[in-house]
Amino acid sequence: MMINELINLIEVKTGFGAKKSGRGYSLRCPAHDDTTPSLSVSEGDDGKILVNCFSGCSHANICGSLGIEITSLFPTKLGDEYGPAGQRIEYPYRDENGHTLFSKIRIEPGFNGKSKSFYWERLGEKGEIIKNLDGCQKILYRLPEVLKAAQEKKTIFLVEGEKDVDKLAQYGLVATTAPESLKWQDDFTAVLHECDVVILYDMDKTGLERRDLLCKSLYGKVRSLRVIDLPGLEYQESHGKDISDWFADGNTTSRLLEILASRTDYSPTVPKSKIRAVTLEEFLKMELPKREMILAPFFPSQGLCLLYAQRGVGKTHVALGIGYAIATGGSFLKWKAPKPRKVLYIDGEMPAGAMQERLQRISLKEDLKLPDPSYLQLITPDLQDNAMPDLSIKEERGALEDLILGSDLIIIDNISTLFRSVDENEAESWQPVQDWALELRRKGKSVLFVHHAGKKGLQRGTSKREDVLDCVIKLVQPSGYSADQGAAFEVIFEKTRHFTGNDAAPFQVRLKEEEDGLWQWEVGGITIDSEVEEVAEAVKEGLTIGQTMNRTGLTKSQVETRKKKAKEQGLI
Repeated sequence: MMINELINLIEVKTGFGAKKSGRGYSLRCPAHDDTTPSLSVSEGDDGKILVNCFSGCSHANICGSLGIEITSLFPTKLGDEYGPAGQRIEYPYRDENGHTLFSKIRIEPGFNGKSKSFYWERLGEKGEIIKNLDGCQKILYRLPEVLKAAQEKKTIFLVEGEKDVDKLAQYGLVATTAPESLKWQDDFTAVLHECDVVILYDMDKTGLERRDLLCKSLYGKVRSLRVIDLPGLEYQESHGKDISDWFADGNTTSRLLEILASRTDYSPTVPKSKIRAVTLEEFLKMELPKREMILAPFFPSQGLCLLYAQRGVGKTHVALGIGYAIATGGSFLKWKAPKPRKVLYIDGEMPAGAMQERLQRISLKEDLKLPDPSYLQLITPDLQDNAMPDLSIKEERGALEDLILGSDLIIIDNISTLFRSVDENEAESWQPVQDWALELRRKGKSVLFVHHAGKKGLQRGTSKREDVLDCVIKLVQPSGYSADQGAAFEVIFEKTRHFTGNDAAPFQVRLKEEEDGLWQWEVGGITIDSEVEEVAEAVKEGLTIGQTMNRTGLTKSQVETRKKKAKEQGLI
């Protein structure tokens, strides 16, 4: 097993990312309930993966929690698992004098059932093989050829992998890449300073990130810079197709050069207008449009809201109910839409049949009317010829632009299926989505994001997505809930920017099926235990658990239980 594979397993198991620490990484230990990173993972000079839990978990416990053997921490020898069929391909990185500084090794098939695996090799001072690049000078692949091409003013193609570089070289083109996909050094830019550079990127998440990194690093620092979007390659989350695949599909170098000739130089997007500032006097005199409610009392026009819950609680039931009420100017649960507005419901995972059944049951209720034909439009995966667009990619959002601009409310169900290129745990990864949401708000649109809760009941991933939201609604199953109750949950407002009091109070709902097969929502208040209120007040005052125990007469366990309940009910 490679160290990156082990880190991936740990990140998936714990739900938390690794942080670089010295020569290794710091992570949360998967073998115990780790609230702070106490696990150190690094790689020894012999290729062995070194693992140490500072809380005392044994290697056996750590490996057992991941479903692997301790022997997985030791370097796998070629032939041990795959025999002579394992193919080793070496990509030497040579300096300007032709001396090999290090090599990337590609193994097919890869280690532990992978289709391919990669690792580094270099010779130490004593001639020993070292399988890392620690302290090693990093250079571009095929550097001597690149330097010669730079002198001859030839075009240089930047691709993601060494295999692609060699493929272009076979066709008489000069290409290069860097040792790491998402790292670029200033000295690499210096090598290409007088060159005409063309970026060819892999059609996946890493490829797009690399494209943007290279554009930012090279723009204005090389003689010319062009980016080619290879026609016929479709985006996928990982292992997207590259230039080698494009050639394998029957394309030729002549076709590539034709595309290149049609491309203009890269230029970053320039804002259409300058930032505007106004004086206080000007601002106070402005006649700004009054912010109305599209679903009173919590959802305003130009509002950004989040609805989340764990799987199976009833998120889509509620999202559909909200959308239907707003499209018809009707009511749902304790909320009322003052007038009909146009709604676009973008679904990322429900089967079309299940979505149709739910909407049929909603529309058949005697006290509900059907919305006007253009007031409730649905986009669902089963009705598309291709995969649903990835809304985290600006180019793919373009397919929905006309539909979005013609709507007052856009419901996105859900974040994980429709923003596939976003790392949920990384705050910066959410920033482009937040910018898009604010752009929609400037255009007068409201947005309801639907999201999953994590294992602990909180919304999954970064809390940054709450920064610009007007309202956050959490659905949680009540104490003593059993599956035979169907859709039954408490509605809790975790963020209320413009409403308070009874409007923001939690309440309980249950979806009942009547004898005629129609659905009926039962709505009631939540009875709040006086002890839960006492503990909530103590927490708000900043009292410790010990001080709270003295005030309330409760045990430590009782205080912690009631504190948890207070959080669930939105009291703290």
